[in-house]
Amino acid sequence: MGRLQLGLMEQVLSEGFGEMLFIMKVGRADEFIYEWINRKAREELGFSDEHIGRTIDEVYGEQVGGSLTDRYIEVVNRGAQVVYEDYFIGQDGEVRYSEVMLTPLIEEGEVRYIVALVKDITGSKQNELMRREMIQRLEESSSRFRALFENNGDAVLELGPTGEITGANPAAIRLLGRAPEALAGSPFSSLVSQNDRGLAEAAFRLAAGSHLQDVRIDILTESAGPVGCLLKFTPVAPDGEPIGYFANLKDMRELDQLADLYLESLNQFKIITDNVSDVIVTIDGNWRLLYVSPSSKAHYDYDPREVVGKDTEELIHPDDFPDLARGYEEILEGRHIFRLRLRVLHKNRNWIWSELNASAVRGPDGEFLHMVVVIRDISRQKAEEERLEHYAYHDQLTGLPNRRLFLNRLQDRIIEFEKTGRRFAVALMDLDRFKKVNDTWGHNVGDEVIRAFSNRIENAADHVLAARFGGDEFVVLITDCSTHQEAENLAGRIIGALREPIVAGGHVISISTSIGIAFAGPGRASTDVLLKLADRAMYVAKQEGPNRYRIVE
Repeated sequence: MGRLQLGLMEQVLSEGFGEMLFIMKVGRADEFIYEWINRKAREELGFSDEHIGRTIDEVYGEQVGGSLTDRYIEVVNRGAQVVYEDYFIGQDGEVRYSEVMLTPLIEEGEVRYIVALVKDITGSKQNELMRREMIQRLEESSSRFRALFENNGDAVLELGPTGEITGANPAAIRLLGRAPEALAGSPFSSLVSQNDRGLAEAAFRLAAGSHLQDVRIDILTESAGPVGCLLKFTPVAPDGEPIGYFANLKDMRELDQLADLYLESLNQFKIITDNVSDVIVTIDGNWRLLYVSPSSKAHYDYDPREVVGKDTEELIHPDDFPDLARGYEEILEGRHIFRLRLRVLHKNRNWIWSELNASAVRGPDGEFLHMVVVIRDISRQKAEEERLEHYAYHDQLTGLPNRRLFLNRLQDRIIEFEKTGRRFAVALMDLDRFKKVNDTWGHNVGDEVIRAFSNRIENAADHVLAARFGGDEFVVLITDCSTHQEAENLAGRIIGALREPIVAGGHVISISTSIGIAFAGPGRASTDVLLKLADRAMYVAKQEGPNRYRIVE
């Protein structure tokens, strides 16, 4: 090959090759000398002509250089290509992951040179690490859920989408007296007494529409015959459409026995209630408290003598009392039991979230005598449920509502628009050139910028719903926006909030945004259409320069 052609080949390898490339000369005594280095390697690793002719140990030192030398020795000994993964520190100080391919060049049966091709695989490596972390989290979550399922004191059955049994926890096996393999594939309705089957099927249909309801039914067991249980279906719907259900069966025999004991003897009832941890009260037809168990002191700090004779309404939160009144009316009309969550007044004047299970006590002729209520403090459980609900509907980085919550609220507003015709708009925005922030200062600084940007949007978009839609994209639901001017005012406030630079990671960073706003109207009253219109408007605004907005009416 002529010198001109050779020079052209070197230029292509040096300037036109997208990966880092080294040619290493094999010296004596396991020394490997830098013979040639392309431009990409010089830019990424800071190599220069000064490194030509130096050994690996001279460049990296004995500790790091020794490890690299071992790889090259392996290529020499095998006389074959070696591929391995490694990492390096880029010019920006960030750790980068790489795939290294060492290829021997053999002359007269000996390895004289080794070509090292170094490919930056940071993106795919980080994605793989993230995927593994997500899998680990899912496995941990599944393990915790399975432990809760297996150790639940109530019977729980796993059901398929049409109500067939696919699993049962130990409590369900004990209650039903049947082996898991005997239950598998059977319809849940086959476990329900004939008289209660219609009630159970109605509750199942309601659960499919997310209307959860407790119903009292008799379950058919192998050894104990019909057993009275409180049934609740809970749908499993990760994407909105149920893919299965959990059937929770609470054995009511113990509570039924308590009621029977009360009918037999008030004294026996008092002996029992004085020794239970939950609070037990009885209420007459005029809402007066007839009896309060001593456990009220531990949970609500009341001595029973302080509250016996009081009107129940004095101790129940005003917002919750109507639900209690409805349940009470159902008891009077013949319903055997109802369960309700409400807030009970503590003696220190705080409201305590509690779960109430109530059943009627009737005389020999079926006349209503009074109601027996078992009350349990669930304040910790309620707080945990609220915390989990917050995580499900809020972005962890910014604390703003997330895509899921925004789409739910947007759908609600669309339904209202279809009924009333009252106009509203959706604003979509992102940070201009945000990728440059991440590339220049790293993702930690990028996260700080996202947080600061979200705070400014939230402050500027007062009295409307602002949410993080993903990455550096944010959305605002302008629920009461009837004119073009109102939309312009909102866009102006958001852009104005970005005039001052953001300080993140010790850097002063100027940012700008592009905003697209779409009004709901005839033919564009759906989430997909509104978001697509807003996205197109944002794209047009971005083409016109920073801090611009476009409105579609």
